Amino acid sequence: MLLLDCFFGRCSKPSCDSCALRPVRSLRLALKSRAMQKEEDVSVSPVGSWEKPETVTLHTGTTHQKQDTAKKRKRLLAPREEIAWYPTIKPELCNGCGDCKVLCKPGVFELGVPDPTGICRPKLIVAHPYKCMVLCTRCVPICTSGAIILPPKEEFEHFIEYID
Repeated sequence: MLLLDCFFGRCSKPSCDSCALRPVRSLRLALKSRAMQKEEDVSVSPVGSWEKPETVTLHTGTTHQKQDTAKKRKRLLAPREEIAWYPTIKPELCNGCGDCKVLCKPGVFELGVPDPTGICRPKLIVAHPYKCMVLCTRCVPICTSGAIILPPKEEFEHFIEYID
C-alpha cells in the first residue's frame, strides 16, 4: 500500500529525500510530464514545408485548405497586474506532493510553513500569483488531490489577443 500511496502522491512522509521509494515518485512525475507533452504535441501540429496541406472538397465543387491548427501566440491587452488570473490552493486538500511546483516554469508555487511536528509534508501556497500565465491551466490536471482551482476562462478571454 505504501508503494501505491507514493505513486499517487498520498505519501505521509514529510519529504522524499531519504526515501527508498523516491524512484516511484520520479516515475510518476516523468509519466505526467510525458502525458502533458503529448497533449501539447497533438494540439500543436504545425504543417512542415515538406508536407502538402490537406484540401477539403465541399459539395459546391470548390476546394479549400484546412485551417492551420498551430498554436497561436497570445498578447495581453492590459497590464498583468490588472488581470486577476491566478490559481488558488485549498489547504485542506493539498497533500504537499509538489507536482505543481515542479511543473510550473514561471514559479508560481512555493512550499508553505512546515509542519511543527514533522509528520506531514508542508502544504504548497501560491507565492507569486502574477507570474502565472493568463489562461494557462497546466497545473490543474497534474494535481493529484484536486486542490488547485482556477477562475473561469470565459471571464478572462477579453484580456487576450491572438497573434499569427
